[in-house]
Amino acid sequence: MNFLFDFVAGALRGLVRLTMIALGAVFLLGLLLTALLAVVATIVWSLLTGRKPAIFTVVSRFRQASQQFRNGGWPGHATSNPRAPPGGADVVDVQAHEVRDAIGHDGPGKDSV
Repeated sequence: MNFLFDFVAGALRGLVRLTMIALGAVFLLGLLLTALLAVVATIVWSLLTGRKPAIFTVVSRFRQASQQFRNGGWPGHATSNPRAPPGGADVVDVQAHEVRDAIGHDGPGKDSV
């Protein structure tokens, strides 16, 4: 009698497992079919309107921007070395000096009255 209960329990467990696998496969195939239909609809819409889909435009703009920085150039700089000083001039050391405020304030904690 115990053998019969174990057999029925194992068969039901296997049936539930196969049902869950089948439901998961149907769900996954439904998601893939939905994505495929969205891609086809986007392609048809782009063919009818004569425009590229927005995602392709965005990806191509990002690719152009990354290519610009990959070549070592920055916008507005003619040099190919981004660490070189602008204009190719030599670096000159200068004497540091204190800059005072226009209000007449001599620094933190000092009041000029």
